[in-house]
Amino acid sequence: MLNLNIYKVKVHKKGLIVLPARLRKKYKVKEGSEIVLLDDNGQIILIPRYRIVDLYGIAREHAETIDEMIKEIEEERKNEAST
Repeated sequence: MLNLNIYKVKVHKKGLIVLPARLRKKYKVKEGSEIVLLDDNGQIILIPRYRIVDLYGIAREHAETIDEMIKEIEEERKNEAST
C-alpha cells in the first residue's frame, strides 16, 4: 500500500514553486540546497541532493565510513590524473 502525502502548490512567474515547510524541514532543504528533477513519463519527481558533508549530520554514526569513502575517492582521482 502506498503511503502518499499530497501537496498542492502553484507555479509562479519564471516557473518558481514553493515547497511546503513540512517537506523542507523533513528533507532538510534550505536556501541554496540543490534538488534534482526527474522527468518520468508525465511525472516530475523532485529529489533532494545532498553533499557528502551534509551526510555527517544525518548519519553521525557513519562518519568514519564516510571519511574512508572520501579518502578512497581522492586516491582514485589522484591515480586517474597521473595516468
